[in-house]
Amino acid sequence: MAWKGPSAAERELSELLKQRDLCVSWARIRRWREFGALPWGTRRGLGRGCGSASEVAADTAVVAEALALATTRKTRLEKAVLRVFTVHPRCADVFVATRVPVPERGVRKALAWYVGQDRSSAVAVVERAVEAAGEDPERRMDAALAAAHAYYTGRYDRVRRAHRAGGRVSPGDPHSWEDVHGLATFAAATVLGVQEFGADSVVESLRESFGSPDSEFVASQAFAEMKALASQAECFGDQLALPGTGLTAERARRLAEVDYGALCTVRDVLAVLVEFALPLRLASLAGLQDPALRHIERVRAGNPRVHHYLDCADLISHRPPAETWEELIPLLISVCTSPEALESFQGDVTALDPALDEIHALLPRALARLTPDSSATRKEPARNSTHVR
Repeated sequence: MAWKGPSAAERELSELLKQRDLCVSWARIRRWREFGALPWGTRRGLGRGCGSASEVAADTAVVAEALALATTRKTRLEKAVLRVFTVHPRCADVFVATRVPVPERGVRKALAWYVGQDRSSAVAVVERAVEAAGEDPERRMDAALAAAHAYYTGRYDRVRRAHRAGGRVSPGDPHSWEDVHGLATFAAATVLGVQEFGADSVVESLRESFGSPDSEFVASQAFAEMKALASQAECFGDQLALPGTGLTAERARRLAEVDYGALCTVRDVLAVLVEFALPLRLASLAGLQDPALRHIERVRAGNPRVHHYLDCADLISHRPPAETWEELIPLLISVCTSPEALESFQGDVTALDPALDEIHALLPRALARLTPDSSATRKEPARNSTHVR
C-alpha cells in the first residue's frame, strides 16, 4: 500500500533539519515516527470541518537532529536509537551523557532487537549453535561445547593481544586457558541445563578459573551459594546463569518487565560513572592522596558489583564516543535483567557519594603532576557532565 504524501509537520521538520545541514527526507522521518523513535506533537484543529494538522514540538526537533546525525552512514535505526539513548552523536571526542528524549516505545523496541540479535554473549552464541544442531542430544552437547570454547578462545586471544599492546581488557574476559574452559562449561550448562553436566562439575570448572585474589568467584561463601543454586537447578531441571547471561527469551521478558523510569535511571547512573572514569583514572595515575579517592577505593574493594561497574565504566571511557553504546547497552541490560543486581543497584552506587563529586576538583592537581611543563598554562577542562541538546 502506497504511503500518503508528507504532512505539513513532516515537511516542516525536513526543512528544519536542512537548515542545520542535515538532509533528511520526509519518508525517513515517517519511518522514525512509525518505529516509535520520534516524539510527535499534539494535533491542532484547523476549524470549520477542515481537519487537523500536526505541529513540530521542541522535543521532536531535538530527537530528529540526533537521529539524523546517528544515521548518516545508513546505520540500522535500532543501533541509532541505542546510540542516541546513551550519548549524543555530536560528542565526537569525549563521552558526554545526554538526555535526548527518545520515546519509550522506540527505546524498548531497539533494546528488544539488541537482545534478540546479540552475539556479544557466549550464551547467545551457544543458543544458536544448539538450535542449528537439531534434536539429537549428543550433537547438541558437542555443538554447545564447541561454540562456547570457540567464543571464549576468541576472547582470550583478544586479551593476549591487548596485554601485548598495553591496552585495557574487560574484567569479565578470560585471562587463562582455565578461564576459557570454566566459562565455556558454564555457558553450555546455561543453555542445555545444569543437569546435563552435574552441579559439581559446573561449579568446579569455575573454581579452577578466575583465581585472582580480588575475584568474587574465589570467596568460599560465594561458591557455597553457587553450588547450592546449581544443585537446586539440577534437581528441578531449572536453568542456571550468572547475572546478565541468561537465555535470550528470559532476558527479553525480564527487560520488558522493568519499569521504564528505572531503566532510564540505571542508564543515567552508568553514564555518570563513564563520565567520571577519565578524571578518576588521571587522579590515580598521578598518585594523588585524597579522601575522595580513598573512599572510592574502599567501596570498590568491599563491593564486587561496584568493582565491576567501575571497571566497565573505565573500559567504556576508552572507546570513541560513537562506539560507547556498544559496551554500555550490554551493561545496562545485564543490570536490568538480573533481579538481584537491579534491586541492589541504587544502594551499590549511592555508596560512592559524595566522594565521586569531588573527583573533578582533583583534575588540575592531577594534570599538573602528570604534565608539569604545561601546568602553568593549562586550563581546567570542562566538566563532562554538560548536557548536549
